[in-house]
Amino acid sequence: MKKSSSIKNAKHLPLLTLVTSNQNLQDVLHSSIDAQRYQLLTANTASEGLTIIDGQPQTDGSKNTDVAKIALIDLILEDMDGLSFIEELRARHRGLHIIAIMCKKELAAIDMSAESITLMASKCGANAVFTAPFNLAELLATIDRFLEASAVIDTANANKPATV
Repeated sequence: MKKSSSIKNAKHLPLLTLVTSNQNLQDVLHSSIDAQRYQLLTANTASEGLTIIDGQPQTDGSKNTDVAKIALIDLILEDMDGLSFIEELRARHRGLHIIAIMCKKELAAIDMSAESITLMASKCGANAVFTAPFNLAELLATIDRFLEASAVIDTANANKPATV
């Protein structure tokens, strides 16, 4: 698991989880995502990603209360089909924003079009799909839009009266 940087107030930053074994994609996103605005954790496999997203175990055995707001999922994973992983995440975390990522080279290798994989990922529960190479500014704008939506929902939930 790789963190984008060690910042004193990282617990107060929105948590993003990147799940990919693609080192180039990891490097690009770690260098592009503003460590002053986001905490980016990287998992190389779906099982590592679930550990992060479900809540990181602490040294005392408890789970971390930090909740990932956004998961960036490579559709080609070593230990699980990316589409199945998205379905698993959606079933476990209804409010998680899921961004699916696929490289054009990989699409050619599995003989699928970008439109087909976008439709399949959306049906599995992805909120957005990007095919690399993609416009980085558009990806960052999508992340910001999803975080704004999460903040509105969090505020609305915090203002709800408690039910007994």
